[in-house]
Amino acid sequence: MKSSQGFSLVELIIATTIMVVLSVVAMVSYSGTNRRARDSRRVADLQKLSMSLEMIRQVGNTYPTSLGSLVSGGYMESLPVDPKNYTYYYIRNSNYEYYLEAQMEDLGSTSGSFGNNCGGICNYRITNP
Repeated sequence: MKSSQGFSLVELIIATTIMVVLSVVAMVSYSGTNRRARDSRRVADLQKLSMSLEMIRQVGNTYPTSLGSLVSGGYMESLPVDPKNYTYYYIRNSNYEYYLEAQMEDLGSTSGSFGNNCGGICNYRITNP
């Protein structure tokens, strides 16, 4: 009977290949989940800003010229910060119309391309109701 001292080279290569494939699949899945989570937070941040803008409009009949008015007016404690330090854009077209725009990472979270207002990087927009 033949005695085995360890694993053969073929067995080691197969086991290593399986471990590498599983690691790559896990990393790809994890990074996609993180992108979607950050995009969900961006949407929630823009919705909070939108609600605060609507509250300030109820009081003053117009939208503010900058988002800083939300903090100084007591409508928010602080402005939300993007999870990857991108910029949230507030564009006030008139006293009664505005856009809130952000850059999303996951293409499934986008709602278009809004490059005119924010340098070609915004792909998600909320408009006033």
